Amino acid sequence: MSYVTITTSDGQNMKAFEALAQDKNAPGLILIQEIFGVNSSMRQLAKNWADLGFNVWCPDLFFRSEPGLELDPTNQSQFQLGVELMQEMDQAKTLADLESARAQLAQKLGHEQIVSVGYCMGGRLVVLFGDQSPIKAAVSYYGVSLENTLPSLGAQAAPTLLHIAELDSYVPAETRAVIEADVAQRSGWESYVYADSDHAFARPNGAHYNAEADELALARSLAFIKKHV
Repeated sequence: MSYVTITTSDGQNMKAFEALAQDKNAPGLILIQEIFGVNSSMRQLAKNWADLGFNVWCPDLFFRSEPGLELDPTNQSQFQLGVELMQEMDQAKTLADLESARAQLAQKLGHEQIVSVGYCMGGRLVVLFGDQSPIKAAVSYYGVSLENTLPSLGAQAAPTLLHIAELDSYVPAETRAVIEADVAQRSGWESYVYADSDHAFARPNGAHYNAEADELALARSLAFIKKHV
């Protein structure tokens, strides 16, 4: 495991944590961070996905403002900083940065079998990424503001799987119903609600980690990705 440097479309240098599968011909996976930077949790997730047979890059999407930042979700001031950085993000540039990562990972691997998985903030960005990039599939874990994001997507958006936590205060029941209704009318899309689970139920060592929900979501994610790569 190490870091690679990605050249963005506007000529900037963006670091990404790299975790490679044993099979160098395995599918690629762009892992999209939470609001806490490429911290120990994201690095662990990258390693987990690599162990499952993916060549993973996790780009530092805060590099334009706070490169190399790692935040602790349990520290309130750091949590607030993460929220502020997310709100200050230039979404168009961020999506372009993700596409630069995808294209350069594809170049390194020598194939276009690339998918993307995002958590929290990344759970929203991955949905938008799938609308603008030729990734083969997208997986969103407890994405935020999806009720506002989904209606803007085109019919060409990548097949996407949404994991939604039943107890997630960011996605109350009425919001969840809007999201599920949108997904239901999209060909190739799936969504699942995880009972008794809260936001960040799949974050390694997180306060809301739910092993049963994480295991089920992962099994569904692998089955979904297998359909498309």
